[in-house]
Amino acid sequence: MFLTVKLLLGRRCSLKVSGKESVATLKKLVSQHLQVPEEQQHLLFRGQLLADDKYLSDYSIGPNASINVIMRPPEDAALDKTHQTQPLWLQLGQVLDKHFGAKDAKTVLGFLRQEHEERLQRLSLEALEQLVGQLLAQQQLDELAEEKEAPAVASELEQNNGGGGGGGGTGGEGGGKKEEEEGEEADQ
Repeated sequence: MFLTVKLLLGRRCSLKVSGKESVATLKKLVSQHLQVPEEQQHLLFRGQLLADDKYLSDYSIGPNASINVIMRPPEDAALDKTHQTQPLWLQLGQVLDKHFGAKDAKTVLGFLRQEHEERLQRLSLEALEQLVGQLLAQQQLDELAEEKEAPAVASELEQNNGGGGGGGGTGGEGGGKKEEEEGEEADQ
């Protein structure tokens, strides 16, 4: 059977496998075709995370099914990210402490974290893909705007620094050519 394996931002490939293949084997194939290291892959079928020790048939994955690949950061990056996001909740707790009593602040912070987690769980892959697409499109527009601004600024700087003197030099050169031509005519 053929499966379509799709990364979040649209790269995809079609793989020929059997239902008796393990998820770990599928990860090897994905790694070969999409250059995503196996240890960074999360494979999802209909929103369910596929376990390495299971077989495709265990998930009722049939012909022409679509498997989504979510890339997780390498272990080092994941640890760094955990340390970076922790201060946010700590800072939020400190702000809440200023406006509520300690017990109430802790309760509100707990509710906020719980709601945050629930909303993340409800996000579909399609919604994530749309969000990422919009963010990347905006980033590309910003980069294009910066590229257009840079030559305009450079051109403006050139005009301010020496644009007026260049015109006089051109006229002088033209006059010199005219004098040379007149001299050649006189020689004939």
